[in-house]
Amino acid sequence: MPNTKSAKKWLRKNKKRTLHNRVFKSMAKTYIKRVLAAVKAKDLSAAEAELRLAFKRIDKCAKHNIFHPNKAARLKSRVAKMVEKLRREQTSQTAT
Repeated sequence: MPNTKSAKKWLRKNKKRTLHNRVFKSMAKTYIKRVLAAVKAKDLSAAEAELRLAFKRIDKCAKHNIFHPNKAARLKSRVAKMVEKLRREQTSQTAT
């Protein structure tokens, strides 16, 4: 437990920040899961719509230093790659 007045305030601030960051992080993960669910269901239009929302949330987390910028880029890349793979599968099916 903190002893000084400033250390007590620091602890209070950290608890608030942790809760705030957890909400943002959870929201980003939820949007990523929604994209993955759309990809798994092979619904391209839903996956692309969810991808835009997921990008928005991930960028917001990176902007507020909740995610490291490299982690944000990595997440965006992985999710986009899955949607692109689905797009290619569906275009190859329509071409044949």
